[in-house]
Amino acid sequence: MSLVTIEGTTIRSRATVARKWNASLVTVAALVAITGCGSTTKDADSTSAGADQDYKTLDCVAVPEDLRWEYSYLYDASGQLKPLSEIKSMPVDQARAEDPLNDVTALYKELESRYGHRPACGEAYPKGASGQLNINVLNHKALSCADIPLDLVQKYPTLFDAVGRLKSWNSIAATPADSAGGDPTEDVTSLYNQVVSRLGHPISCSGN
Repeated sequence: MSLVTIEGTTIRSRATVARKWNASLVTVAALVAITGCGSTTKDADSTSAGADQDYKTLDCVAVPEDLRWEYSYLYDASGQLKPLSEIKSMPVDQARAEDPLNDVTALYKELESRYGHRPACGEAYPKGASGQLNINVLNHKALSCADIPLDLVQKYPTLFDAVGRLKSWNSIAATPADSAGGDPTEDVTSLYNQVVSRLGHPISCSGN
């Protein structure tokens, strides 16, 4: 009887320990889950706060023409940066990143790299090599308002969609190089030069 009692006690003790151990695991798991959620929330808040600050800078400095065209979906028809609330509610398929706020930060980072620091409101755009504009982007902007001859459309098929319209800069920039290593963004300038050669003068876009 004593042996049974001892064994019973032992068994009960193990069961008790097991229950306590399981309870501890549940508690730890809950803490991990809570901590993880808190971390995710903090990261999201940090990203939003960073994008808000980047937006404020973009809204009070002179963003060069090539960057405004490259991120044209962040600007309205008059060339003004769209309200932040409108950008935040922008459909994902209109932006590059899954979160349009990431595009605000990407645009700011490109601008900051040209200044070499976070620009102050009203600070003049840098001159020289650091402020050099992306000529391929500017040539794409010019081509977007030009009548491009059919033979040139056929010569550069990767730059046009199925109905012969010039693809967006983002679409062209995302196109892989061809088998010969050709860069589609360089093809934009090659096409531009051929169009200008036929016109006999630079392409002029009214209202730009």
